[in-house]
Amino acid sequence: MNDACYRRIQSLRLIPKAPARISVSQLHEKLVGHGFDIDVRSVQRDVNSLANLFAIENDGNKDIPGWYWRKDAQKLELPEMEPAVALSFRMVKSFLERFMPPSTLDDLSDYFNYAEKVLNNLPENHLSDWTNKVAMLSRNQPLLSPSIANDILNKVYTALLTDKQLQAVYRPRAEDEAKEYAINPLGLVLIDKVIYLVGTLWEYRDIKQFALHRFESAEVTKEDAIEYYGFDLQKYVKQGQFEYLISEEKTINLKLVVSEQIAFHLTESPLSENQTIKPEKDTGRLILRTEVKNTQQLRWWLMSFGDGLEVLSPSGLREEFKQTTRALMNKYLESHDPSS
Repeated sequence: MNDACYRRIQSLRLIPKAPARISVSQLHEKLVGHGFDIDVRSVQRDVNSLANLFAIENDGNKDIPGWYWRKDAQKLELPEMEPAVALSFRMVKSFLERFMPPSTLDDLSDYFNYAEKVLNNLPENHLSDWTNKVAMLSRNQPLLSPSIANDILNKVYTALLTDKQLQAVYRPRAEDEAKEYAINPLGLVLIDKVIYLVGTLWEYRDIKQFALHRFESAEVTKEDAIEYYGFDLQKYVKQGQFEYLISEEKTINLKLVVSEQIAFHLTESPLSENQTIKPEKDTGRLILRTEVKNTQQLRWWLMSFGDGLEVLSPSGLREEFKQTTRALMNKYLESHDPSS
């Protein structure tokens, strides 16, 4: 392959899909960075020539035209996608649909659609009937994804990946007034179809969390994001920053009475590596002991088993469950029954 042909292939790969744009000068910089010896005018001629053959166009800006692939452009595959790879994309899509909002999946839609096309064109191949052979389920209560504007999603991603400051209008809660912030992005965390941007504000050092669906507008500035030296997103998450820690006591020694069914379940999927389940000598009751994070999620999870378990310790947690039980009894026994 000669240099000119290879250069044009690289140009096609570097041109983004709408709504993103790239100018000829930016494309020139990227090609030079890839080792090509070429001037700006030659890049302009290449782009004009490619526009006659492929679904790329510019936005008509008279000063600095921005080039892009049209939204309806088909995915350009070099080389052809193998059936096994297409099957992997279909399985990945089924998995991601449980966790990611539709606006994020849209960025991968070309790959998913192409994989679908490859599989559907293989009527004699076993992979074409894969939907009858693979199933993915979740025992969590399914919730609808909050809506995130594609433009805001792209701006947040761009600011994070380019280490630029984000100027945004953000509403912390539905009842709160939206305010303007200068955010220094540090990372993204996805929890049950909700995407959170982790970052700092202005020159402050406090780490904050911003749900992307609460952004009303966002713009990537020319200012470099203020670096937070030593920040580790994975460590930040493991510390329980998204788990609603109850108090300064980050972990507790949990002791439960559990039913045989729950004991079997937690033997297969333990709460921790140090978990033990043993019958009590005098009563024969199954006693579970383990050290876990002291979080609100733990309380929600324990309550989901109803009367299938009993909290023995710590005493503070047992008292919480007593109060919750009394409150539930008051609601159901003393309130009006709407079915009567």
